[in-house]
Amino acid sequence: MEEIQNRTKKNRQPIIIIDEIQTLEDIYINGDRELLKEFLNFCVSLTKETHLSHVVILSSNTVFIDRIYNDAKLKKTSKFFKVDHLDKSIVVEWLSSEGYTEEEINLIYDYLGGCIPDIQRMMFEKKEFKTLKEYLEHRAFLAYTEMVDLLTNEEDFNKRKIFKEIAKEIVKNGRFIAKEELPTQVKKIINFYAEKEILFYDPLTLEVKGNSRIYEKGMEKLEL
Repeated sequence: MEEIQNRTKKNRQPIIIIDEIQTLEDIYINGDRELLKEFLNFCVSLTKETHLSHVVILSSNTVFIDRIYNDAKLKKTSKFFKVDHLDKSIVVEWLSSEGYTEEEINLIYDYLGGCIPDIQRMMFEKKEFKTLKEYLEHRAFLAYTEMVDLLTNEEDFNKRKIFKEIAKEIVKNGRFIAKEELPTQVKKIINFYAEKEILFYDPLTLEVKGNSRIYEKGMEKLEL
């Protein structure tokens, strides 16, 4: 707080960045006060009441972000931004500069989309495989086995069925729409797989997709 005040006095408004804020969930102060709520109230006081700084809150779990963003106080004092993967045009420009052919770029984008970490990983690891296609199929298989492992450990057959229905819709239409009237159990399944970073929920459009394109390729291998 002293550092924030010092910078503000020098006409330099700080920007505080909090990453993966969902880790504060279910932590309580003195047994009854939610740490997360107290912290968010503190952020509001910094930005809208005292004007000492800006605060950027990040989370890969958008179901969680949607839940806290819809809090009445935050709704009036904050704005939601979606940080998405790269557009195909940018991926084409990037990979073209790295010497990849048009055919290779189309194949890479089909499997990895515009996910920067996945593309960077591909650049380092593809040399361990005979062909680019073999590497990409390997990554899709790993995504598939990750989902299979979670499904196998799920004792509730209905929950497994719900995930497969969501996956089937994503494979068929590129998305699943999380309508407000969805049963609670379906919402819980979306939340669970969003926490595992397998599904991505967009609170602005209510669309559910794979957290990255490689999971959607893995879904194609499931028995749907």
